[in-house]
Amino acid sequence: MNVLESIDEDRLRIFEKPFEAVLDAFARDVRRGLTAARKFLPPKYFYDERGSQLFDRITQTKEYYPTNAEAEILRSCSAELSMLRECWKVLVELGSGTSEKTRILLDAFTKNRDELHYVPIDVSDILVDSSRELLDLYPNLRVEGVIAEYRAGLKILNDILDQHKLILFLGSSIGNFTIEESTDFLGVIRSAMNEKDALLIGFDMVKDIRVLEAAYNDSAGVTAAFNMNVLRRINDELGGNFDLQQFNHHAFFNARKSRIEMHLVSKKKQQVNISALDLTVSFEKDESIHTENSKKFTPEIIDALAEAADFTVSHTWQDSRKYFSLCLFIPE
Repeated sequence: MNVLESIDEDRLRIFEKPFEAVLDAFARDVRRGLTAARKFLPPKYFYDERGSQLFDRITQTKEYYPTNAEAEILRSCSAELSMLRECWKVLVELGSGTSEKTRILLDAFTKNRDELHYVPIDVSDILVDSSRELLDLYPNLRVEGVIAEYRAGLKILNDILDQHKLILFLGSSIGNFTIEESTDFLGVIRSAMNEKDALLIGFDMVKDIRVLEAAYNDSAGVTAAFNMNVLRRINDELGGNFDLQQFNHHAFFNARKSRIEMHLVSKKKQQVNISALDLTVSFEKDESIHTENSKKFTPEIIDALAEAADFTVSHTWQDSRKYFSLCLFIPE
């Protein structure tokens, strides 16, 4: 807790890792990714304030189905979920963003509880404004937000919470990890849970490749701008001189690995300087920076993943087209 700063209000506390620590991590990861034999950048760095706003716009495009599919499921299961265990007085959300879909759950949970505690964890300070909006909507809600990466946020849960909780990991963010990374990360979540806690997690399911690829190549170009945002951040925060016009957004379904891959592809042979790193990065024509994976799941993969992390899948809900699944993981 001593590495965090807090903003205190009557029903709102926001914990934030100092900017210097965040910038140091960003610089280390950019150096590591852009000097690798196959260049990459971690997708968590899409999400500064502008990136979060762009992602919200992606969810409103006609091609991007996961948000509407997940919202459909939440509307159908939220009442049932809120009654499964009355001891759940705390909702913890990893990657909360603007908490729009979460309001469906908050509607249900606040109806049958005198007080509800909500703990959003997100890398963007967009959660400050969204948390204040929630307090206006829900008089019996208390919010303690954490502006940090998931792992750092989970580490302080035990310092600020002593009640039974439901942890939310929505939006199929688990798909950004490899299976090995997913197992490891679920283990981190599991270590922050007790025997009465549970994890509600979203999975984007395998489906028609045309539907998958269209969702990451929207006609309005919002996903392309979102992908480019990581280069803009390097320019703004680390003194880079990336010319965004000299890179193309490229997203496709890798059937062998059952995942969408997003890349930024250099249009020409070029060099980029990053002054804060004292680094010059060379690109060949058509060389790419791998910026994101989004794995697509089957029921068998989900069951195996849960078992590997010492969870049992107790409930599964799907949308009407079976595009998306919400699964309730309980500790074994």
